Amino acid sequence: MASYLEEKLKEIRQEESEILKKIDERNGKREIKCGGCEKFHQIEKLTAIQTHWYTPPTGCTEGDYWNEGELQFVCPETGIVNRLIFNNGGLYFEERGIYKNDPEQQFKMNYRKLFKEVVDQYKELSGKWVNNHYVDENRNKFGLVEKIKSS
Repeated sequence: MASYLEEKLKEIRQEESEILKKIDERNGKREIKCGGCEKFHQIEKLTAIQTHWYTPPTGCTEGDYWNEGELQFVCPETGIVNRLIFNNGGLYFEERGIYKNDPEQQFKMNYRKLFKEVVDQYKELSGKWVNNHYVDENRNKFGLVEKIKSS
């Protein structure tokens, strides 16, 4: 038989799960401006592309694996691929390598699952594309680590 504390912990975890679900629902409705057509699109209605790049073998035990690259999305109106570009130059130098302070990793961790679908891509970018800095320039809107304010 579970004690009062275990029951209370179970209730708290259930409440946490419900709150996280509501946060995901809210975040899925957030909009990203397309760098091509300049219109805003809800994340939950976009197809994301998770790119990968290859590290070839070097010797007997190194290389021969795929690395996760940038996240992109396809404009539903024009078909233009938007490369989501992030600049870590706005972080304190000693914090740039810390995973939790990397805005690109934060965005992937919190938003990738909210896209309509995510397609893995293992080839070079082709067709029409644009560099899209909207998320990086609006970090606060997406709950990402803020850039250093210049004094």
